[in-house]
Amino acid sequence: MNTLNGNSTPSALSKSNSSNTIRSVPSESLHLDTTSADELRRVHRSDPTAMPHSTRTSPQASIPHSQPPLSRHNPNLGVGNGLVRKISSEFGPTRSYTTSNLQIPEEGSPNTNGNSISPGGQWSSAVGRANLGKSGRVIERLMGENDMLKRDLNLERLRAEESKQAVRMAEGKMEALAAEYDGKLHDAAINKTLLKRRERQVAEMKAQIEAEKNRADKAVERERGWKEAMEKIEDESKRSVEEAQTFAALMKGRNDAMTSHWRDQGVEVNKTVAKLGAEIETIVQERRADDDRMNMLQELCDQQAEQLTALQAEKDGIAEAFDKYKTMQEDALKEIKERARAQEQANEAALLETQKVLGELKWALGVKKNVKGAE
Repeated sequence: MNTLNGNSTPSALSKSNSSNTIRSVPSESLHLDTTSADELRRVHRSDPTAMPHSTRTSPQASIPHSQPPLSRHNPNLGVGNGLVRKISSEFGPTRSYTTSNLQIPEEGSPNTNGNSISPGGQWSSAVGRANLGKSGRVIERLMGENDMLKRDLNLERLRAEESKQAVRMAEGKMEALAAEYDGKLHDAAINKTLLKRRERQVAEMKAQIEAEKNRADKAVERERGWKEAMEKIEDESKRSVEEAQTFAALMKGRNDAMTSHWRDQGVEVNKTVAKLGAEIETIVQERRADDDRMNMLQELCDQQAEQLTALQAEKDGIAEAFDKYKTMQEDALKEIKERARAQEQANEAALLETQKVLGELKWALGVKKNVKGAE
């Protein structure tokens, strides 16, 4: 047993030869086999290639099913607590033992030299002598390799646990990125709706301006028609007045001629004069009515001119307000487009980062599927 623990001394060898038995000595706990999780984390942190959230394994980590070199062998390694080892039957009867005490051999037959196990559960002298030779070194080497494989298995288990934690952290980060991306999409939809509303308002203002322009053009056309009608009526009235004056002068001349020539026919002449006076009075009244109508048309033209001036001023005010509103809307539209462009760039960056993280996760899952024993 001392030979297995790497503490063989000449006195121990002489005692084993004299008594033909090996006393059971409690083995020391193997500190490398019981490496704490804190030490493993410190080793993992010391690796410059390892990242906190990376799912890649360190290049120094060995694959669980890989075999270590046979030359890595420490003769001073002890047996771990609760560790059960079995020795091949080619070195004698197969025995199972623990760190607390030695167990009864699995094969009840005695060894080849006829020595049996002592009542205290000690090894026979044959196994003790076997430990002194080449077979003992082979057993010790196999035990060291077994311990080293168990340490590698524990390291791989810890690395698998860290990989699972990294995957969970990456999933949480992806959920947060997805929520942020949805929020940004919602903001972009709101900005797009506002932009469409502003465009509709601009279109409505343009339609109103076009309607005002059409109304102003129609008012100008009506004013032109009214002026032409007023000029036409004025010309007709002047012509009628001239004709009436000519006719009155003609009648007056005739009256004078008839009065001077036909003095004897005074009564008849008076009747004719009275008749002509009535006709002249009618013509004068018609002329006055024409004058009243001309005055009314003149007032109407003045009123239309005032309305046209007011419409022109209103048109100028609307044009100025539209220019200001157009400038303000163009500035707002430019700002919204810049924000939308920046938002789109941020969304593309977040999408690239998400795709990168998804690729790393796929790679980690691929490693987990392809590497035998990875969890």
